[in-house]
Amino acid sequence: MKKLVVAVAFCATFFGLGFAQNLCGYKTPETFVQDLDVSFYYRHYDDPATAELDISSGRLLVDYNLLKDSPSLGYAFGGAGELSLVGLGFGGIAGQASGTVRRYFAEGLPYFAFGGLESSWASGFPQPGVEVRAGLGYGHFTDVTPMAKAYRIEAKLLSLGAITASLSDATILSIAEEIGRMAEFADLTDLISEIEAKIEEETGATLDAKALLAIEDIIKETGKERYCGYAVQIGLGYELLDPQGGARDFLLTLSADGALAPEPGSQFLVRASLSGPYQIMEQHTLTLSASYDYQLTDTTSFTAEYSLRQVKPKGQVPAGDQSASFQLAFNLGKTDLSLQVTFSKVAEAPGWTQDFLISVGMDLL
Repeated sequence: MKKLVVAVAFCATFFGLGFAQNLCGYKTPETFVQDLDVSFYYRHYDDPATAELDISSGRLLVDYNLLKDSPSLGYAFGGAGELSLVGLGFGGIAGQASGTVRRYFAEGLPYFAFGGLESSWASGFPQPGVEVRAGLGYGHFTDVTPMAKAYRIEAKLLSLGAITASLSDATILSIAEEIGRMAEFADLTDLISEIEAKIEEETGATLDAKALLAIEDIIKETGKERYCGYAVQIGLGYELLDPQGGARDFLLTLSADGALAPEPGSQFLVRASLSGPYQIMEQHTLTLSASYDYQLTDTTSFTAEYSLRQVKPKGQVPAGDQSASFQLAFNLGKTDLSLQVTFSKVAEAPGWTQDFLISVGMDLL
């Protein structure tokens, strides 16, 4: 399963590498993005011809990310959790969360000092694991949503036939810069007029009302924020709670966060964290989460998520859990269709638990 997730992420990343170079080359003085995804399903089926309940299970999945970055200060919070239900009752819970505050040593340089909190939990352990951390790090993040919207404006105008050829890189960048300072415009109409003038100056075309409305819709759109960057952190920590209920230790800590927008319609996020005492390979806590969101068309989207949590007590085999989910969603006007596949596994299980769900909703009147 891990090989499959890595392969999907690898292909998604490098098929869009040309776009990513342009998108991630765009810089903004300040970055603020947040995203919340919630999904839930439950199936209850009881055949009176059988002695026992046939199927009664479900899952609630929550994924939240918040990022604020500026030349002098940054902070980030991320969390993902899964609640499983069995027989209309509690079946289990697993998740991880982290919060970090970064203070940059000098504006424009990616070196920083940080302090933060790391937590992970699973119903198979006596209690959650909670650590406080502090140390040094390297990296920056930047909001590339304006550049993504500039490329989407270009693609939309090409599909409408409003322009006959792709815009130059200089014009795309200029449009992104105008979108990036949208707050400075007294009225959205003024911003659209600026963008219209830049496009017409290069192409010689005259944009009609349909094209201008398409530009306005893309500019106003929310929920598809894109950002790029990375942060690598190394430091010391202390266990406030040991997941196995053991003694609290001083820790060595290492974490890495990455964000990449391979092309305007997609976002790849990954976070890895490792902590443990001096003999870290013999005793440690490891967490890994990755997600990929891809807007295939205006009506179709694909999402893949993976999470791993592993606790390795000294002298014992690792314990933990991992899960992966894949969802394909279609918004077809009066019809909504969703295909979802979820795999989950605890360390002691011989194989993966598999859930497959198809849901259809229709508005007939």
